[in-house]
Amino acid sequence: MKTMRIADVAMTGEWEKELARIERGELSADTFRKKIEAYTREITSELLSCDKLFGSRDSGCACPKCGTGRMRFYGKVVRCDNTECGLPVFRLKAGRTLSDDEIKDLLTEGHTQLLKGFKSKQGKSFDAVVAFDGEYNTTFVFPEAKKDKKFSGRKK
Repeated sequence: MKTMRIADVAMTGEWEKELARIERGELSADTFRKKIEAYTREITSELLSCDKLFGSRDSGCACPKCGTGRMRFYGKVVRCDNTECGLPVFRLKAGRTLSDDEIKDLLTEGHTQLLKGFKSKQGKSFDAVVAFDGEYNTTFVFPEAKKDKKFSGRKK
C-alpha cells in the first residue's frame, strides 16, 4: 500500500499548486477536474487489483453490462474488473446479504429467484426478486398479489 499512488503525500501539495493556478487564471477548472478524474480511475484500478487488500476472487461470470470484463467477488461488493466499466453490485439489499449463488443468478439471468427476508425502512419483512434495470442498477421486483377467489365484485 505504501508504494501505491494513493499513499503519495506529495500529491496533496500538487493539487494545492493546481488550485492556486486556477485562482490566478493560469489553469482552467475543467482541466484540473479531468486530471482528478484520471487520477481517481488510476488509483481505483490500482486498489481493486490488489488482492492482498480486498481478497477478491473470480465469480465465474462475465460482466452483464460490458460483456468483456469478469465479475470479481470482494467483501461487500461484486465488481467488473474492466476499468472502463467497473459495474458494482452491492451484496447488502434492504437488510439482507445476497449469497454467492444469488449474485451469480443475478449476473447470468439478470434477476434472482424470489428471495425472502428483506426489511423495509419501516422494519416490515418482504419478499422480492432482485433484478437489473435498463442501466444495470439493482431493483426489487415484487410478486403479484394473490387474488381472493371468494370475493367477486363490490361489497353489498
